[in-house]
Amino acid sequence: MRNRLHIISFLFVLTGLNVALSQTSKVVSGSTEFKVKYVLGTCNGTFDAPKGSAVFNEKSPENASFDMNIAASTFDTGNNSRDKDMKSDKYFDVAKYPNIHFKSTKVEKKNGKYEATGKLTIRDVTKTVSLPFDAKKNTDGTYALSSSFEINRLDYNVGTKDWKLKDVVTVDLKAIIK
Repeated sequence: MRNRLHIISFLFVLTGLNVALSQTSKVVSGSTEFKVKYVLGTCNGTFDAPKGSAVFNEKSPENASFDMNIAASTFDTGNNSRDKDMKSDKYFDVAKYPNIHFKSTKVEKKNGKYEATGKLTIRDVTKTVSLPFDAKKNTDGTYALSSSFEINRLDYNVGTKDWKLKDVVTVDLKAIIK
C-alpha cells in the first residue's frame, strides 16, 4: 500500500513538473507574409501578425498546443483596389469571416523539425493540415517560431478557378511567444 502511495505521489509530481515546463504563452509579435503567382508575375503581401495562445517547450513537444488567429481584414498587397476586392465576398469575405484560425490537435518532432497538425479555418471551410515549423529559444526566454507552407486557396473557397491567378499560395508565418 505504501509503495502505491509513493508511485501515485511521484506521478503527481511528474505531471506538475511537465505542466510547469509547458506554460501557456501568448504571441507577442510576428509577421504573416504570402506570395501567389499570377499572370504578370508574383503578388507579395502581408496580414498582421498572428494573435493567440501557445504552449511550447522543445523538451516536450508532444505537450505543445497552438490556438492562433490572423485578422483577414489586414490583407495588404499595397494595391488598394486589389486589397478591397480580396476582402470582398468573392475572396476572403472579411465582413462575414473576420479571422483565419488554426488550432493544433497534435505537435511532434520529426527529422529535427517540428510539425503542428490541426484544424485550419479560412472563410467557411475547416481542414486538417500539418504545418512544419522551426523553434528557437531566445536568451530572454521567448521562443521564435517560424513556418513556411503552401495551401490551395480553392480548397478554402477563396476565389474561383482563374487563369490569371494561380491556386497555390505560399505562406511564411513568424511568431514570438512569451
